Amino acid sequence: MTCLDPPLAAAYPCCSLIPSPAVPDPKNDTRLHELKALLQERSIAKGDFVLTSGARSHYYCDTKATVLSPRGSRLIGEALCEQLRPFAVDAVGGPEVGGAYLATAASVASDLDGRPLFGFLVRNKAKGHGTSARIDASYHPDGRKLIVPGRRVAVVDDVVTSAGSILRAIEAVEAEGCEVAAVSAVVDRQEGGGERLRGLGYDFRPLFVADNEGDLTLYSGDGR
Repeated sequence: MTCLDPPLAAAYPCCSLIPSPAVPDPKNDTRLHELKALLQERSIAKGDFVLTSGARSHYYCDTKATVLSPRGSRLIGEALCEQLRPFAVDAVGGPEVGGAYLATAASVASDLDGRPLFGFLVRNKAKGHGTSARIDASYHPDGRKLIVPGRRVAVVDDVVTSAGSILRAIEAVEAEGCEVAAVSAVVDRQEGGGERLRGLGYDFRPLFVADNEGDLTLYSGDGR
């Protein structure tokens, strides 16, 4: 049956009657293969680059070139929804700026699918005006704020290298009492970040992994 938690299922009674389809085998999902081709063409630049960490790389991955396009946004949103469904989360978000694009894509795709995921964004630092919030979040139909103790959430980012950005976002939502049930990224560069997340006990499952030359393959692990 549905992956919605009880309060959310009560707020969306029609959704609680919708059987959850089986998660497709990534190797046979044509949408993931289409997304891989889009990312490879639009988001991977080959050359000599300096990364945020200061390390040099033979390629640079900018997923915004894909996720901000109509087709790319839909494919990424659908892929994240499929991936997160078994974890029974009802919120998805991540660090600014990439996490905001992904949370929006997943939220829109989830509504079209009839199994709503609500989005949030973790700022690098709290706002210096207004509510001074560090986490911006959607409303939730159960009447509570989205980011509250006990809420099962997924934290996502566009690219994971050392995992510094996504870990800061995880720490922020955990400080609010949320349970981080799943962690994902569009691309794992396989430079230690994934192992770092798994070593801390998080179930990390990227959509794709990149080799040293920036060539993408579908991730097929179990997250642990």
